Amino acid sequence: MVRVKICGMMSTRDVLLAQDAGADGLGFVTEYPVSVPWNLSREQAGELVRKAPPFVTTVAVVGGPPGRMLGIALAVRPTILQLHGDETLEEIREVISGLEGTGIGVIKALRVNVDTGLACFEETDPIKAGKALAESGIRALVVDSRTSSMPAGTGVSLDWNMAAAMVKDLDLPVILAGGLCVGNVTEAVRKVKPYAVDVITGVEGKPGTKDPVKMREFVAAAKGIKSGK
Repeated sequence: MVRVKICGMMSTRDVLLAQDAGADGLGFVTEYPVSVPWNLSREQAGELVRKAPPFVTTVAVVGGPPGRMLGIALAVRPTILQLHGDETLEEIREVISGLEGTGIGVIKALRVNVDTGLACFEETDPIKAGKALAESGIRALVVDSRTSSMPAGTGVSLDWNMAAAMVKDLDLPVILAGGLCVGNVTEAVRKVKPYAVDVITGVEGKPGTKDPVKMREFVAAAKGIKSGK
């Protein structure tokens, strides 16, 4: 069964509602270097991470220089650190090495420009970029969309055929993000067959505030569960 990460947690209320909805992972955007509606300080993120229920994976979503990302990871202490910027292979390996022995795993987002189809990475072909990243030591690859105005949380879907090719070709868990919502996540899971799906804007009532009904319906749709009346 596909796993579900709900990202952009900003309050204890939303942390608990997401857990009640059946989310497997919770994402906390922490000191991201580009202005987005979900940014938390490391102190705020750490406090919310500590309120997450047992057996739910916590993910700090970060970007910027390796030293800064490592500092955030050690302050927040999430289960997973998600690199969501323009990190190079060298920088990714530096972060992985810096977290050795901490118990914090590293995953990487490969953002694909929806207008050009090019990956925001040193290798611009998405499939080749995915293969290079799979050999870097990361534990999973997040495939996300990027637009000219938003580096993440775009609300715009990716090319699912490209994402499906990654799932087929890479010996690494692939997490599908980008424009997912209740109305399309079942079809996305059917076509792509990802390890997990990642949602942020698709389950919000307004930026930064999660809608409990949308979260429950999204999780049910992703996992193929019929919601009760």
